[in-house]
Amino acid sequence: MAVVFSGDPAASWSILLEATLREAPDPATVAARLARASDAFPNLGPAAVVLRPSDWDAARAELADSRYRAGDPLVRVALAGDSLLIAAHHGAVDGLGLVALLGIALGEPVQSSATGVAHRDVERPYLLNALDRVREAVWTPPTRIQPSSRGNEPGDHLVSRTLPKTKLGSAALTYAAVDTTRRWNAARGVPHGRIVAAIGASWRGGADPRPEVDSALLRLRLPAGAGPDEVRVLLAGAAPEAGFPSERNPLAQLGMRLLASRLGSTFLVSNLGVVKANVRSLHFFPTASGRSGVAFGVVTAGEVTTVTVRARRKDFGLDAAAALLDLLCDAVVAGHGVSP
Repeated sequence: MAVVFSGDPAASWSILLEATLREAPDPATVAARLARASDAFPNLGPAAVVLRPSDWDAARAELADSRYRAGDPLVRVALAGDSLLIAAHHGAVDGLGLVALLGIALGEPVQSSATGVAHRDVERPYLLNALDRVREAVWTPPTRIQPSSRGNEPGDHLVSRTLPKTKLGSAALTYAAVDTTRRWNAARGVPHGRIVAAIGASWRGGADPRPEVDSALLRLRLPAGAGPDEVRVLLAGAAPEAGFPSERNPLAQLGMRLLASRLGSTFLVSNLGVVKANVRSLHFFPTASGRSGVAFGVVTAGEVTTVTVRARRKDFGLDAAAALLDLLCDAVVAGHGVSP
């Protein structure tokens, strides 16, 4: 089964959830559970193969960066001791879908505190949004997080930090990313006045997650100097973007290729909330696309909150990606007066 997906053609669209478990599961049992899930949910494609890698970092990079070809499983799994990694094409499942797959792999129910945006209405059709994005890209492109390098290395850096359990809402996370962008660009002498924040969400809540895709995207055009209160108000009133059309649109694909350097948001943030599962910790890596190729993820499980960054290798070295995440963590810890 091939997934038709009209997003950034430069991205692999592989999203990841990494778990440190309280005890090591039996790999054959995990594989059998996931095979039954593929039978029940055709959107997952063929049954996933449970890899047993000797090099965990290399396996994580492979599952994140490899493209999904026609006929491939749309879920990828690696297991080594008490470490479990689940990756999936974002056109097959969303972040809460990864949470559901975690529960399936462990053979027990999981839940997330994420509430979803089912109460919000899409205000404009896809075509109008697409035309507006083109106008924006041509005349007023969003601020780009200044690259630290210029290269051709494919794929993304994946970096994480662990914080004490923190009640961190999407408004606080978004403002922390705004503050990070401003500090990063100011230190490099480049503008940061037209920040556009993308916030990944789901139409459904996390009380009963299913291994499906029900993604929603909120997009905030932030006025120069916007503070935490303005971010909170804008986010509370934001209407979800209309979804991509179900079939590939050659004109849209051409437009994305021609305007790739100017199209998209400054960054993406995605918060899986507090996940109740039999794990010590979770790490969530959403897709990095858009102008900067930078995405920040947050999830709380057990007694810790993990914050991650995913950044394009061709634009950011590993040290630069880590420095971006350090700035974000500093902003989160400082709080900046944001009420989670």
